[in-house]
Amino acid sequence: MLTYPRTDARALPEDYIDTVKETLQVLKEGEYKVFAKKVLDSGWVKPNKRIFDNSKISDHFAIIPTTQAPKSLNEIEAKLYDFVVKRFLAVFYPSAEFLQTTRITRVESEAFKSEGKVLVNAGWLAVYGRDVDDETAATNLAPVKSGEKVNAETVEVKANTTKPPARFSEATLLSAMEGAGKAIDDEELRAAMKEKGLGTPATRAAIIEGLLYEKYLHREGRELIPTAKASSLMIALHGLGIPELYSPELTADWEKKLALMEKGELKREKFMAEIIDMTEHIVGQAKNFEHDTIPGDFGAIAVPCPKCGGEVHENYKKFQCMKCDFGFWKILAGRQLEAVEAETLISKRDVGPLDGFRSRLGRAFSANLILNKDLAIEFSWGDGAGDDAEPPDFTGMESLGPCPKCKSNVYEMPNSYACEKSFGAAKTCDFRSGRTILKRAIAREEMKQLLETGKSPLLEKFISKKGRPFSAFLVRQPDGKIGFEFEARAPKAGKGGKAAAASATAGAMRILGKHPDDDQMISVYSGRYGPYVKHGKTNATIPEKEKADSITLDEAVELLAEKFGAPVKKAAKKVAKKPVKKVAKKVAIDPAEVDVQEAAAAIKTKKATSAKVAAKAAPKAPATRKKKAA
Repeated sequence: MLTYPRTDARALPEDYIDTVKETLQVLKEGEYKVFAKKVLDSGWVKPNKRIFDNSKISDHFAIIPTTQAPKSLNEIEAKLYDFVVKRFLAVFYPSAEFLQTTRITRVESEAFKSEGKVLVNAGWLAVYGRDVDDETAATNLAPVKSGEKVNAETVEVKANTTKPPARFSEATLLSAMEGAGKAIDDEELRAAMKEKGLGTPATRAAIIEGLLYEKYLHREGRELIPTAKASSLMIALHGLGIPELYSPELTADWEKKLALMEKGELKREKFMAEIIDMTEHIVGQAKNFEHDTIPGDFGAIAVPCPKCGGEVHENYKKFQCMKCDFGFWKILAGRQLEAVEAETLISKRDVGPLDGFRSRLGRAFSANLILNKDLAIEFSWGDGAGDDAEPPDFTGMESLGPCPKCKSNVYEMPNSYACEKSFGAAKTCDFRSGRTILKRAIAREEMKQLLETGKSPLLEKFISKKGRPFSAFLVRQPDGKIGFEFEARAPKAGKGGKAAAASATAGAMRILGKHPDDDQMISVYSGRYGPYVKHGKTNATIPEKEKADSITLDEAVELLAEKFGAPVKKAAKKVAKKPVKKVAKKVAIDPAEVDVQEAAAAIKTKKATSAKVAAKAAPKAPATRKKKAA
């Protein structure tokens, strides 16, 4: 239905005019008939370098619909097809025309600019549903004559602040990769990168997936968030002086030299020698670096060392005291600490809760960081998790149930449900379960049921690491830890049963009843191309839209049979067993109608099985004896 999709070409071959007209003829028969007919009747398909240009085509041309009309598309496929078809039609339409008015009004010698924009001729915007008559007056300016004086009724001062750029989504990052050459200052390199970008249409999505897989990025909803690993890499590349690995100029330089090689102006050997030199330079920069840390924009933090009172400095890897051995890593559990957070941790011995930590399995979690009596950093969930913390007083507190690991009592703490034996220096158990799991608060009664029965009720609105909500049970695992158990899914539509029937009619406008041949449901649905009846995996369009509300079961069965024939094998078997078929077989081999000479010839040449049967039956027929006597 569409041409080859993995291309960045935006033009068609110059000999493709007739093919385009054939495609428009096909589109005239569907929902795009108004626009396709307008293009053909107006003669807008003609040689035009903006559309038909061989010089703008590489391996493949622009994506357009083919002459094969769609039959059955799901929602996403239909949207994609609609997107391509509308762009294909719009490109032949004339430009949209606007009447734009700019007005300068002066109040106390201060100039204020007002703009009005009115659509005069919809042009290609008509394909997307825009019309001159539909335009509201919201963009129209109040009529004022030139030089006319107006009253300034109110003067309002609004204080606004600039907003940081939005984070990249996959779609915006793909666009940025495509237009990466625009940020290059050198004109020659920018020209070499024109319409090239980073990667190709076939590899850009794979590059992003590779960054996600290697944990340089992670998804939060639609946003792509750089990890501490990515930040450290960029600091390292800048500190080592290797701009080739983070700047688009390298790609632009290669594109320029590949173009010269294509024209015969640069030898392949020289290009490969430069690649070798660059590789040796990069390896040498990293290998010969003689400092303990990579240079960067680092400095001293505002609090003294808790051990000796000296200055604590930030470097590439750590926050380190300059007088003693006190220090700690900047990246903990995949999260990089900011200087302000490090200051709070040193001064208050506790910071948090902090988001963005990642477990070894890649799961996000939040926690406090505490500095214990040995000046080592530990994770805490706000309940005295440190080994040197005093156990809480459980007097008067109600136990939620037995600990899954040691059978002691489990109590509700400010940020977790914890075993009474998991506190203090003498702790003998480590069972703790957060009161918030995957951004979903776990209620006291839900945890109580989990501890008593080993399984919670079905809990909704957990948020996965990809930002998607899901439902699950919390269950007690054999090792005493808490895990997930997912609700069993309803079986797919199959041979029968309530679940199959429910699945078969989900989203239907009307349920007509069961097909007489196989008892599968027949229902009426509303589709993109009009209403249709559905029987199993077979769809048939209802010719008249108004009949969707009145079509009967018998009419639907006939409609399916007319378009697709017998819908299931089971129905064919029933027809084969009818008595009329058996009578037909007897008539077909009636010996009274056998011609002996034809049968003998057929037997001799072995051309037909039916002739053999006739020959065997021939001696028993009275008509045969009479013919021999004659």
